Amino acid sequence: MASKLLNAITVRDIKPDVVERIHRDGNGLELRVYPSGGKIWQLRYQFGTTRRIMRLGEYPALSLAGARIKADDAHKLFDAGTDPKVYAEEQEQAKIEAERIAKMEQAARKTFSDVFIEWNSTKLSKRKDGENLLRAIRKDILPTLGEKEIGAVTRADLMKCLDSVTSRGSPRMANVLLNALKTFYGWAQLREIVSADPLGPVRAADVGGKLPSRDRVLSDAEIVDMFRKLPECGLSPLVQTALLISLATGCRIGEICAAEWAHVTDTTWAIPAENAKNGKEHKITLSPFAQGLFRTLQTVREGRWCVPSPKKIGSHQTRMSVGAALYDRQTEAAQRQGRTAATGSLVLDGGHWTAHDLRRTCASGMQGLGVMPAVIDAVLNHKESKGVTQIYQRYDYAKEMADAWAKWGRHLTSLRAQAKGIALVAGD
Repeated sequence: MASKLLNAITVRDIKPDVVERIHRDGNGLELRVYPSGGKIWQLRYQFGTTRRIMRLGEYPALSLAGARIKADDAHKLFDAGTDPKVYAEEQEQAKIEAERIAKMEQAARKTFSDVFIEWNSTKLSKRKDGENLLRAIRKDILPTLGEKEIGAVTRADLMKCLDSVTSRGSPRMANVLLNALKTFYGWAQLREIVSADPLGPVRAADVGGKLPSRDRVLSDAEIVDMFRKLPECGLSPLVQTALLISLATGCRIGEICAAEWAHVTDTTWAIPAENAKNGKEHKITLSPFAQGLFRTLQTVREGRWCVPSPKKIGSHQTRMSVGAALYDRQTEAAQRQGRTAATGSLVLDGGHWTAHDLRRTCASGMQGLGVMPAVIDAVLNHKESKGVTQIYQRYDYAKEMADAWAKWGRHLTSLRAQAKGIALVAGD
């Protein structure tokens, strides 16, 4: 073995130069000194035909004696036919992996509910549909799985919950929950709380099934019938008016539920970007028919919301509660506990209808009145197509939309008059 050239005092007193300097101790052990004053121990050796430099540690955290021990250990590996640098890298990776697995095992001991609360706080609560999904998960998932360690929750556990939702007649909600849970597990997997998504191979066809696209449109006769039945169905005047605003403007029911008086004038209603599905502000020119509906809301105005919640002070009505109220009034089944006695009060000849069908009815009605498809798309605030159209076609159809809403509003005024048995005269 070559004689040692360095000692502890020499190493301590070595001063930096304007360039890097190498100070050799023998047998491949070197001290690299940087102009900044930093000192690094390294081992220079040749393994096979490859020349290698292996970093051993920083001085003074690693002393001269410690560096010599590390160099000797590396030579022992070398003599046994093992590349010491590769071995050290493998050991470091094994240490990192062991720490990662230990953290995952610790995280996996958190309950499903604990992890869900984290996800809700950081992600779900910031989504437009977050409140509705939170309510659904609290109802159908957490009571069964909330206290179970998340690492112990199996695909069978989750499928049992989803199958229960489907079996009670809510396949669409089962599919919505499936997508939410997949997103939840994806978030947890990225943070190494779980190693895999147990729902990874599960598709909507395995849960609620593929649901047909709805094409329900109310006929003029059904709209007349709806005008007659709404006042007698037991829905609050606020919800009745919200439904008619959706019919008159083509807005989504969630957009009118979340509407604020700050966004409404005598003749316009601006849906802010955060309330619009496509993230783009939508300005609606209110027809006289729609203006009358907003005046109805004004008569019972309280607070900032156009359609305030009857149960939660300071909040607004939700599309889910409106949907549930409509569903209850279109069933001939026995009254459900805590729900309306007016079952069947909103049944129409064309079959079951939803709040969203009113938006489709508005579009179809405008088409029947000769409104151009491009204008109807603008009325509905549909997302712009991609590519050249999105980049270059920027005309907003504001005038054409105003004309379309006015024309459709006059048509609805006529249908409402029929429902009341009133004969309109020219100019009404």
